[in-house]
Amino acid sequence: MSPRVGPTGPLSRDRIVTAAIELADRDGLDAVSMRRVAEYLRTGPASLYRHIAHRDELVTAMVEHVTAAFDYPDPAGLDWRECMHVLARQDWTAFLTHPWLLTATTTVTPPFGTASLAAMEWALTALGELRLPPHEAARAIMTINNYVQGTARVVLGQPREGAEPDPGRSWQDRLHDTDLRSFPRLRTLIAEPLPDGDRNWFEDGLDVILDGVQARRRGEQR
Repeated sequence: MSPRVGPTGPLSRDRIVTAAIELADRDGLDAVSMRRVAEYLRTGPASLYRHIAHRDELVTAMVEHVTAAFDYPDPAGLDWRECMHVLARQDWTAFLTHPWLLTATTTVTPPFGTASLAAMEWALTALGELRLPPHEAARAIMTINNYVQGTARVVLGQPREGAEPDPGRSWQDRLHDTDLRSFPRLRTLIAEPLPDGDRNWFEDGLDVILDGVQARRRGEQR
């Protein structure tokens, strides 16, 4: 699609948001401005302001659009760990599909709308069976979110050819020919073969966090 040819049809808030997402997917969040989106839609910036007041509102609407596209399952049908895997995998997929989300959601005042708040409510509901104090449940969700964001940044920083790159294997390959005689523990780690075939490294890392959440639950119940 040419950068000056956007979706057809009457101008609307949804068309504006969709065009902004397409621009961000292609060129990054910094490329999104009211002027650039107007050019993409082959209209003038003034016409956009009838639907969206300013860029911050546009970015919030973009995050909401992506968040609302995922339908979280009924947490009553899953245990809390399964729910946290659903939450993490959804965020992971969103970040890899729309890398600009990493910038949009890691500001001091991240954009929150109805869809984002509903996702947070879903996660807190899923953790209800642990009977954690609210601040402990929120801390667990925040830690999971930070883990997903961090691993997404690592993966997005590597060449992607086909399947998702395994950061552990990439790290091992990078240090394979490095002289590590002064670092015996690191040398042992790099020399240790990783399991053959595909690893669920993302889920394995998440389970380390969830094991900690479960341990804190036991601590709270003492």
